[in-house]
Amino acid sequence: MTLFNLFVFDWYAKPEIFMITDNFGIRWYSLFYGMAFFIGYYILSWIFKKENKNIEDADSLLMYMFFAVLIGARLGHVFFYDWPYYSQNLSEIPMIWKGGLASHGAAIAIPISLYLYKRKHPDQTYLWIIDRIAIPLALGSSFIRFGNFFNQEIVGNYTDGSWGVFFHRHIDELTGMLDSGPRVPVQLFEGFLYVFLFIVLLTYYISKKCRPREGSVMAIFLFIMFIGRFFLEFWKDGEKIVHIGNIGLNRGNVLRVFRLILGFVIFFIATRKKVKA
Repeated sequence: MTLFNLFVFDWYAKPEIFMITDNFGIRWYSLFYGMAFFIGYYILSWIFKKENKNIEDADSLLMYMFFAVLIGARLGHVFFYDWPYYSQNLSEIPMIWKGGLASHGAAIAIPISLYLYKRKHPDQTYLWIIDRIAIPLALGSSFIRFGNFFNQEIVGNYTDGSWGVFFHRHIDELTGMLDSGPRVPVQLFEGFLYVFLFIVLLTYYISKKCRPREGSVMAIFLFIMFIGRFFLEFWKDGEKIVHIGNIGLNRGNVLRVFRLILGFVIFFIATRKKVKA
């Protein structure tokens, strides 16, 4: 190994852990996706126990979250990223196993599903609910990005060749051929960002004796996520640029601005609510 490629990591992993048939196998992404909800359930149950809430409500809340993430992320990918293709292949929209999930779609579906959950649980305020799901959501998001790394998707731009990850199974969208060099492992950076976010939120929640000001946990989640992902988006390969006046932003950051605005709204409301005894 020379000094030139000392910081280049070759990644050959297959998307499948093992094959069941010639055309179907258990994928790493599915494993990480399942782990996100499995561990998220235990975190949510722990939170409900700490606050003397009905554990069955945690089960119900998780199911609302599960379908919101699954359906929302799929439709987000279909309409935000690949509508020209799916408009001509409508029958493929439900085929989630072929890949294609977008967090922007989940970000729209989750608040709607939580509103539906809130209607059946009037004893819980909407701000209280979104605060409690923010903590497991942060950790779950990290698992999803690690799954993307194993899938060799959502890759970063090419580096100068002296560092990065060489995704040997990734196909360059411009050339239609396998990658020719190392790229920025933006999925890993994003995954570690969410791990850091989870630690910050959990520490804050415990420091407030499990009774933080309603809305404050989600506000912190949205602020840190926006700042971190705003800069990481510039490394992502294949993101379309949207021009707003003389400012050029990629599509991901344009969609993320709305989350920042939402964070300010939640923070504004949180600062005017009294802390529960």
